[in-house]
Amino acid sequence: MRNVLAIVLTLGGLAVAGVGLSAEPSPEKAGVLPAGVKAVWDLDKAYRQSTPTRQRVCINGLWRFQPAEPKADQVPEDRWGYFKVPGAWPGITDYMQKDCQTVFAHPQWKATRLASLTAAWYQRTLQVPAEWSGRRILLYAEYVNSYAGVFIGGKKVGEIVFPAGEVDLTPVCRPGESYTLSLLVVALPLRGVMLAYRDTNSARQVQGSVPRRGLCGDVYLISEPPAERLGQVRIETSVRKGTIRFVAEVRGAATDRRYRLRATVRQGQQQVLEVTSPLAALERSSAPRLAFTHPWRPEKLWDIHTPHHQYEATVALMDAEDRVLDVAWPQRFGFREFWIEGRDFYLNGSRIFLSAVPLDNAQVGAAWASYQGACESLRRLKSFGINFVYTHNYDCEPGSHLSFAEILQAADDVGMLVALSQPHFAHYDWQEADAEKTNGYARHAQFYVDVAGNHPSVVMYATSHNATGYNEDMNPDLIDGIHDPRDGWSLNNARRALRAESIVQSLDPARIVYHHSSGNLGAMHTSNFYPNWVPIQEMCDWFQHWAAEGVKPFFTCEYGAPFTWDWAMYRGWYKGHREFGSAVVPWDFCLAEWNAQFYGDAAYRISPQEKRNLRWEAEQFRQGRLWHRWDYPHQLGSSDFDERYPILARYLTDPWRAFRALEVSAISPWEYHVYW
Repeated sequence: MRNVLAIVLTLGGLAVAGVGLSAEPSPEKAGVLPAGVKAVWDLDKAYRQSTPTRQRVCINGLWRFQPAEPKADQVPEDRWGYFKVPGAWPGITDYMQKDCQTVFAHPQWKATRLASLTAAWYQRTLQVPAEWSGRRILLYAEYVNSYAGVFIGGKKVGEIVFPAGEVDLTPVCRPGESYTLSLLVVALPLRGVMLAYRDTNSARQVQGSVPRRGLCGDVYLISEPPAERLGQVRIETSVRKGTIRFVAEVRGAATDRRYRLRATVRQGQQQVLEVTSPLAALERSSAPRLAFTHPWRPEKLWDIHTPHHQYEATVALMDAEDRVLDVAWPQRFGFREFWIEGRDFYLNGSRIFLSAVPLDNAQVGAAWASYQGACESLRRLKSFGINFVYTHNYDCEPGSHLSFAEILQAADDVGMLVALSQPHFAHYDWQEADAEKTNGYARHAQFYVDVAGNHPSVVMYATSHNATGYNEDMNPDLIDGIHDPRDGWSLNNARRALRAESIVQSLDPARIVYHHSSGNLGAMHTSNFYPNWVPIQEMCDWFQHWAAEGVKPFFTCEYGAPFTWDWAMYRGWYKGHREFGSAVVPWDFCLAEWNAQFYGDAAYRISPQEKRNLRWEAEQFRQGRLWHRWDYPHQLGSSDFDERYPILARYLTDPWRAFRALEVSAISPWEYHVYW
């Protein structure tokens, strides 16, 4: 989400740039925008990026906006309000999602309940730069939840379907001319998205929940060469081999011609490398690529302590006569390598122990997903020892998150390792023998590989969240990367999870894939580690077998010993039904009872907060009601109970020292927010 916007809010009566879009009264007269505020659409003031052969202009900012019907096909002429791009439509909020952007509503639909909105129109003017003559002209949307019909001058010219895409505007937009751009954005669930690849009219009728709706990533107007041109450029660095590898997708190329790549690497203003590949013909495939490897190992490596050691690579596509056909967008990267050796993680040859927490910024809201917001979060995490985060969307369905672009840039610059979520295998059909090619998983996984791109911070992908574990995945005698005591349900899911992993690895072999809370599966053993009230000494000894016999890294990807919910009696089962933190059950708050094992009788000198909870709970029992853990006057997971802190401290002090002595690979202080 670019900080320099193509469209800005202006104050103090500045003139409006651009052309009026309809005959309706001005927004000020209609009472849509605050006094003195105007929408300025001026590409000369927008963020832009250029190479000798291409240019892109960011058209983020304040767009015209109004609710729509999902099946609409006529661009409205009036009733326009305003809303900022990018950003999720407001109205849906919870502990993980917050509103931080305002809809400036037209009086005729000001009372519309935005939480139930399933479709909306966006609109603004475009003036195509005159210097783009002879180039392809594209509209590109970085992240769409979930479908966008694209209209120029009221005529539909294309579609973009989740998660991202582009529409070729060359046939309908001439350089030097102005146009009205309108988008019909529909929030479709994943099954609607899958249908939209074949039939967008039917897809727009599919019902389902999409929590983050709308244009949730940057939007660009792009010009590029009309024929041979570069697509995604990937840079792979190896500290162990002392090599750098460039892999570039080539589009619009002739299969009977040969091409070469030229890569130029700079650090700041200084050129540190220029290398050219041999001539090569492109393979016949849907996404032909050129690739070459060159020996190079710079002195300045990227790691969590030297995040400023970054480079910029410019890759050019040339023909057999060394004529430059295209120069791709500059690629920021850091020279680093992250790998597993035995049961240990290594970064640039040094063993590293990971201290991890989930990162919520892309779920919470646009302000938190911005570069500044993400930097602030990551610096705070680093301040108490966190060096690794995993993105907290446990799936990649439409609406599960906002754009990661600026979050990952912040992680690069702050020096934080990241595991980026990949789509969850359980949301795709694996019944057919060729499901890997037909079920849509590869298409969506490719998007997240492109999102990870050349960010040095992204060292892993996380997937299969909470779907391939088994009863014994915490058993201290079976945590070793050798034992795998799965039941039928887990075994079936593990097979599908490994099929999904194979797809991701084929798309990006340079990064590790881990299965979240999956026991012994793939590259490591992972566990949502909630042992309840295991005695402290037993907790200290828990990983002795792994330390002696383990052959894989062990990652307690969620660690709570004790967990704040453990100060209740509910343990996941109620009347034969299995449910976890969102259960509506008699939680049975027992703060004093559990504390008594440490405090003795003093535990029953209860606080006002505990009294209030117990009286509230007694009333629920009298009325025959069930409740959520967060329904208490003082939530079960809150920081309101000072008497818990000495106990939490005991469970951190000795066990965590023992974990370090036993060299546990990675641990996650899941409820770190209650430690202060």
